[in-house]
Amino acid sequence: MGIGAAVRHRLGRFEIPAANAYRAVFINLGVLAERIATVVPAKRILEVGCGDGSLATQLLRVYPEAEYLGIDIAPTAGRLCRGDPDRACFQTMTVQQLAAQRPEPYDLVLLVDVVHHVPVGHRDEVLRSSADLVRPGGFLMVKEFERNAGPYYWLTYAADRYVTGDKGVSFLTLPEVGAMVGSLAGFDGAAVSRIPPARNNVLFALRRLD
Repeated sequence: MGIGAAVRHRLGRFEIPAANAYRAVFINLGVLAERIATVVPAKRILEVGCGDGSLATQLLRVYPEAEYLGIDIAPTAGRLCRGDPDRACFQTMTVQQLAAQRPEPYDLVLLVDVVHHVPVGHRDEVLRSSADLVRPGGFLMVKEFERNAGPYYWLTYAADRYVTGDKGVSFLTLPEVGAMVGSLAGFDGAAVSRIPPARNNVLFALRRLD
């Protein structure tokens, strides 16, 4: 457990506001969810690496009729989600395990700030398994924090490395992310957008061919 998680667990009822304020330094989840909803109509949503469920709260807001599944390897997946509990489900599992179950494909599959936490040798597998869960005509969206020489990048790296506690965190450059998602067969070319407050927040949207 990183020092950030250790502190947050002691905040009690102030944990969610504190977590939201901390995260807002790096990304505006409300804007991210709204940007996604303007591109993708969805009734079934899968978030791979859902973490504490903060993005799930926003997705359930902008998709008021959608069913949401969040998966994560952490046993506390979704514990801070405050969206409609009748439409949200959280499971502790890998995306490879979910793909092996061959569920009904999803309209929207999301990986938000996940890839840079995955060991380099497993990234392609995680991405392919996620892509396999997208229905024809559906979307795979990958959001990453671009590695560059700017101070925002180094602040984010320090937060993930020392506050979150991921000793193996390894960010990608924009061309590296583009090449990775571009290698997926059966998808249209990726559309790219930036999410505030940092231009480093890059969202790739790929549509699965019918």
